[in-house]
Amino acid sequence: MADTSDSRTIAFLGATGKTGRAILRWLLAKEAPPFGLNIYVRSRSKLLDLFPEAASYSRVKILEGFVSDTEMIRQCLSGAQTIICTLGENENKAGIRILQDAAHSILDALGELKNSGSGWRKPRLILLSSSTYNARFAAARPPLIHWLIKTAFSHPYADLAAAQSLFLESSSLLSVLLVQPPLLIEEDASGYEISTDSVRLAVSYEDLGAAIFEMIMERGYDNLNAVGVSSRKGDGFGRYGPEIFRRIFRGLLVGYVPGFWVIQQVFDRIFSGGV
Repeated sequence: MADTSDSRTIAFLGATGKTGRAILRWLLAKEAPPFGLNIYVRSRSKLLDLFPEAASYSRVKILEGFVSDTEMIRQCLSGAQTIICTLGENENKAGIRILQDAAHSILDALGELKNSGSGWRKPRLILLSSSTYNARFAAARPPLIHWLIKTAFSHPYADLAAAQSLFLESSSLLSVLLVQPPLLIEEDASGYEISTDSVRLAVSYEDLGAAIFEMIMERGYDNLNAVGVSSRKGDGFGRYGPEIFRRIFRGLLVGYVPGFWVIQQVFDRIFSGGV
């Protein structure tokens, strides 16, 4: 695995999501991280419920607030050579713009840091993207399946596409590595594959987290613009096809059936004992 002996500062936005947690487990795997780690979260208590040890490390700084707060994001990015962003929304809800808001705050904050003249260096952004937005990866899908996936997740994809454009157009402020996985699935790690040529059908969160950790720590990825990550056992339409179609169906309902999202939330609360 990667050499973790360097002492840089890493800024992390999205550490409490499923992908973020898998990455943070690697970043906190040592008794104490050998690098500075600035973590932005919307809820400090949620982060510490998941990773109570984070509060005890002197080089871990936790910043809580809204992603639209440029001053808070500036503090998170200050001194960082690497930025990890795994923010995003999985549900196909209209009006999603968490990634766009994050992009504006990150770029505004980096502009301020650059203009401060205090030894600023252009950082590397590792951005969680999607294989749907990699033309080479998407070309391997049946056209109908590709259209269904893009339609069923049109709102979060629109947010992602807008944010990506903002980042890629700002090469004076940061360089970008797009991490573009296929179906994200909750299952045990089976080992990961990183490729610029193809992806399998699925990747587990644990394998994706381990792969992104390698990208963070290894300098060999510095000159790449986009990579796919798959689980080594991530093939098999019989295994993953039902889950793909379940998510497509749900995405179409959430995005295009008026009131479905509200009804679903009520049912989720009832069956989870929340009412």
